[in-house]
Amino acid sequence: RDARRVGPLFADTRADAEALLDALAAEADGAPVAMDVPESNPEAVALAEARGMKPTFDTARMYTGPVREYAEARVFGVTSLELG
Repeated sequence: RDARRVGPLFADTRADAEALLDALAAEADGAPVAMDVPESNPEAVALAEARGMKPTFDTARMYTGPVREYAEARVFGVTSLELG
């Protein structure tokens, strides 16, 4: 059975992210749910683990030039790598 992909998932708080993820998972009709979680946000990792998600592979974010600033704490799921 194919997993349903979640992402991007941006939220101001973990509670908001939990509500969004739970609502999206409820629409999956029992299918597994997958999302690419940024390791740099420990709250995102904890949320995914609390929902029974387990890592399947690692990736590295790489830049040319200076690293762009962004609100890491608000990023709970990144856009799927399959989308490019």
